Amino acid sequence: MRVHNASEQQVKTARRPTRDDVASEAQLSGATVWRVLSGRTDVSISEETRAKVLEAARRLGYQVNASARALMTGKSGLVGFWMSLAYSRYRSQVLDHMRAILGQTELAMAVTDVDEEFHWDHSFSRALRVPVDGIIAFDTSASGEIFAQNHHRLAPYTPFVSMGAYWSEAKSFVGIDLAAGADEAMDHLIGTARKRIAYIAPVASGLLNEGVRYEAYAKKMSEAGLEPLVLSCEKVSPKSLEETLRSASTTPEALLCMNDDLALVTATAAGRLGLKVGQDLAIVGFDGLEETEYAACPITTVRQPIEEMCSLTWQFLKAQIEDPTAPIQQRILKPELVIRDSSRA
Repeated sequence: MRVHNASEQQVKTARRPTRDDVASEAQLSGATVWRVLSGRTDVSISEETRAKVLEAARRLGYQVNASARALMTGKSGLVGFWMSLAYSRYRSQVLDHMRAILGQTELAMAVTDVDEEFHWDHSFSRALRVPVDGIIAFDTSASGEIFAQNHHRLAPYTPFVSMGAYWSEAKSFVGIDLAAGADEAMDHLIGTARKRIAYIAPVASGLLNEGVRYEAYAKKMSEAGLEPLVLSCEKVSPKSLEETLRSASTTPEALLCMNDDLALVTATAAGRLGLKVGQDLAIVGFDGLEETEYAACPITTVRQPIEEMCSLTWQFLKAQIEDPTAPIQQRILKPELVIRDSSRA
């Protein structure tokens, strides 16, 4: 067991350890230590030597200077993750899955709300201020498409992959066909012989009268000869949903909710109004949150393939990071309608 002398302890406590300190601790040349700590792969270094350097760095508490390493290697060790930071449990789940995937690599994640930035100044200056080795855009609508179309001008050497319900065919993507899921959900609701079927979304979502879920709803209602009913809520809260249901021009028999967060709160609000979910009111949500399965009345949902989406997206991005000449890869995944007691016939 190695015994540290007083001067070595001072290195740990009096100042930030340097690469020279690591070289001394490992009893190796400064050049060798530099090659290991800078992540050089174009020179031959034995695994034993590499392990020795990393162990010495760990003992001293040495941290690689990210900026210096980026200058030396051309790599930042970061992946940009672009998404809306407006909270939803679905977005939180996607973020957790992607973070877990990157956690198995040496890369860290830099999260940016690009949609919000683009809404205010129609540029990507803030998002591109932090150098990254690649960019994943999750459910970025207009901003993701515009960035992909102008990728050659804005960030030609930074691999870009979009994923989710919004994607750009100009670059690699892993899309989720929510239209197919919404069609299936509406076929299910209409098949239960319910007539007064409403679509509901928060006002702030911007998806009251547009988007693939609303479009599928409107199309299926028209094909079935049914009168559409669009409901809106100010907030995703029991009080707001109570007000929405109470003030509806006609009491709906079924609701197609924009997402599971809304479906869960709507079920609570319906109960407070004396409506029995699954009997008086059928409810279908989107996303596939685990909470829908364990609600008082389990809620039907259009489950999005989060794990497969995140895994494929990382595969596509990793391939481009490792080989900038790698071909574009594109995949569309179909969500799954999970029918539960909230909407059975």
